[in-house]
Amino acid sequence: MLENTAFALVLLAAILHASWNALVKINTKPLLAISLMFGCICVLTLALVPWLTPLSMPLWLLLGVSLVCHFGYKVFLLRAFKQGDFSLAYPIARGSAPLWVLLVSSLVWPHELDQQQVVGALLIIAGILVLTNWRRLREQLGLIYAALATGAWIAAYSLLDGYAANQTDALVSYLFWLFMLDGLIINAYAYYRHQGELIQAYRQHWRTALLGGGFSFAAYSLCLWAMTIIPVAVVSALRETSVLVAVLIGVVWLKEQLVWRQYIAAITILLGLLALRLA
Repeated sequence: MLENTAFALVLLAAILHASWNALVKINTKPLLAISLMFGCICVLTLALVPWLTPLSMPLWLLLGVSLVCHFGYKVFLLRAFKQGDFSLAYPIARGSAPLWVLLVSSLVWPHELDQQQVVGALLIIAGILVLTNWRRLREQLGLIYAALATGAWIAAYSLLDGYAANQTDALVSYLFWLFMLDGLIINAYAYYRHQGELIQAYRQHWRTALLGGGFSFAAYSLCLWAMTIIPVAVVSALRETSVLVAVLIGVVWLKEQLVWRQYIAAITILLGLLALRLA
């Protein structure tokens, strides 16, 4: 019963994840948009510091490495934006992340996943990768490298945070410290790059940023909790179905037309979800 709840909540997290990614497209630079969202959550979490359970030294070390990975993810995500049309590489970034997690999990924890879970995860990964227009990427190697690196950073912090979640009773404290420090780091970087523009962006977009940051916090909180119930590789694959949610948002609200790749991707991802659900 608890596994079913975790499964459903990760799918909810995928919806929230797609939503906050859509809100990144507010009318400002991508780095500023991301910084605003994580900055708003950072301010809110700061107010709760006195009530947080202290973290042990091993958890602080894990948190430190995880923060490096979260920062690396954002830097390479933004690099992919600069390399070209990120809508081409985004499926590679999101699809490669659960693939890296699956490979590492299979090597480090070979008995954690059963065969049906592996098949389900691979179907979801394949469905996500189908969304990329590979013909248009032939001459954009820089974009592909940036997308793959983004996926690797996502996999790294997913594994680290998943491991931390399973090693502590202070999951809430770990999560709050993670978002607090992550927000401080990306805002310091954004201020270094854009200075006064960051302050101006806060004045114009703080309401949207607060909503997007809330979605991000809720989505990752649900995923970290789910990692204490079901394997990290399964959670990672389920979370990346947010790519399909983003496609559906485009169809329903933006009245976009589906192309053949999106039909194939949707069917493949749904088959993967069914395999995981029945595992």
